[in-house]
Amino acid sequence: MEELNGKLMEFITKYNNGEIEYENTPMDDALELLEKAEYARNKSEAIRLAKKAYEICPDCLDAILFQVRLEPNPRKRNELLNEGLKKEEKRLKEKNYFDKENIGHFYGIFETRPYIRGLYLKASYLLEVGEIESAENVCKEILKLNENDNTGSRYLLMGIYAILTKEQDLLKLSKKYSENALEVLFPLFALYYNLDNTKKAKEYLKKINESNSHFIKYFKGPLKPNKDVIQGCYVKGEVSEVIMYFSQYRFLIDTLPNLKEFVLENDNQK
Repeated sequence: MEELNGKLMEFITKYNNGEIEYENTPMDDALELLEKAEYARNKSEAIRLAKKAYEICPDCLDAILFQVRLEPNPRKRNELLNEGLKKEEKRLKEKNYFDKENIGHFYGIFETRPYIRGLYLKASYLLEVGEIESAENVCKEILKLNENDNTGSRYLLMGIYAILTKEQDLLKLSKKYSENALEVLFPLFALYYNLDNTKKAKEYLKKINESNSHFIKYFKGPLKPNKDVIQGCYVKGEVSEVIMYFSQYRFLIDTLPNLKEFVLENDNQK
């Protein structure tokens, strides 16, 4: 490791001193344009730069994903995303990235990482329109290709299992990714809430409260975000985690009738 770090520092020093010449690849140029698109003056300029990036490098799926996130029309958005994913899957298979030794490690490979991000985006959009079973299949595919689950697809799948009341599947998944966090505990609570298993639901409600004391407060009035937490991020056990969850997991929360009443009636903090 010391030898490797030494070689790396030697390369960086030579590169910074202009001793090593490097010519950008089309992918490099495309990614540079996407970086500019992130800070574009307006949406139109951002889309223009993303389209140009894709023209320069048709292998740059991130250029498609960038456009997808900015497309307001659901039909056009889904067509663009599905077409991009289909083309990318074909390209990756032709380059043997779907070989056995790579399955399970896709996010650890630079070339296959955008494909995982695209699948996650697809699962999220499917959940928005209530296509639960289709989203379930996409999430399973993500976890098959990337077992470490850097994108958090397991949390979506846990929510899906809670909606479909697939108890054994949810218990197995939560055991595999054992975490004492709201994204794991709430689907377990929701599962037993949907199954009318009040005893189990109360048990997980208690665990949620122990994991994050701000959860109950959400149902009593607006929560004030912690200004020390960067916007778009959250900290486990903190206000930001609760705000994040009730923002990103509406597909599950909205399926739980009389949730507020149940939570307040069983408030262990009284």
